[in-house]
Amino acid sequence: MNSQKMASGAAEGISVRPSLREIEALRAMVATGKTTQAARDLGTSQPSVSRAIASLEARLGQPLFMRRNGRLAPTAEALAFEARAAVIFDLLDQLAAPRAGIDAVTTIRFATPPTLANLFLAPILARFIASEPRVRVQVEIGKSTDCLAAVAEGSADLGLVDQTPSHDGVRLEVFRRARPHALLPKRHRLASRPELAIGDLVGERILALSRRFSLRTKLDAAFAAQRAEPLIVAEATTSVFLAEMVRAGLGIAVLNPFPLELRPDKALVFRPLDLKISLETAVVVPARGSLAPAARALANFIRAEQPASPFSTPVK
Repeated sequence: MNSQKMASGAAEGISVRPSLREIEALRAMVATGKTTQAARDLGTSQPSVSRAIASLEARLGQPLFMRRNGRLAPTAEALAFEARAAVIFDLLDQLAAPRAGIDAVTTIRFATPPTLANLFLAPILARFIASEPRVRVQVEIGKSTDCLAAVAEGSADLGLVDQTPSHDGVRLEVFRRARPHALLPKRHRLASRPELAIGDLVGERILALSRRFSLRTKLDAAFAAQRAEPLIVAEATTSVFLAEMVRAGLGIAVLNPFPLELRPDKALVFRPLDLKISLETAVVVPARGSLAPAARALANFIRAEQPASPFSTPVK
């Protein structure tokens, strides 16, 4: 909700603070797409749900749903607002059952790709379990798309991803951002430069992520804009493997520096690359419903336990 909309609502005599009833109606409508089903889920009437949505739209100054194929599809603003409001319901659930949280032995099921698991999640979990000794963790390591699906389907409570594809069944709580960086040997001729352009990489041997990664798509497009083709000598699906190939002297890798930066290598250096994109790392939580207290505590712990680094920026 931006300041112009808030000012507009205040000028028209409309409170800028939404009610809990309106937020509940929004969440139910996002989940069902029908006022009749939303009303049934909330134990209220269809007109009551419609009035709550209309009231919230008046506060925000724009429609929250568009009719498509007989259903009311949420707009981008509706989805963003619903994601921000989810933390309220997480807190309400914790307040309603204060003794049902980490006081009992609790298992958290976690899904994550291998690079994040090995370089970031393992030490985070060690510190978290030390502070919450009654927590047990099951970690499933796989592709980012599999992690999203696991959380959406309920076979995992939380996930981590370092690329952010959309999935209706989850929402992403971004905790880290970075620019793309080139990883190269410290003795490489380009290592003396503080920043690199795509043109600097023309003719260089490139170690690339596979084509299912959005960063690879951006890299190919950037080379095309230079009327050049990258000299790709190897592809892989993990940053750790590409870093090992750089160490072996095979070429230069273009990567998200997080979380490789957490285990620096004196033989290698990162240099920022002039690709105008933001690389985000996020905790994955279910799009609907509230997290169990232990899972919410771990998600919050991940956001709070952010190391300082010149290559990426924590998002609090």
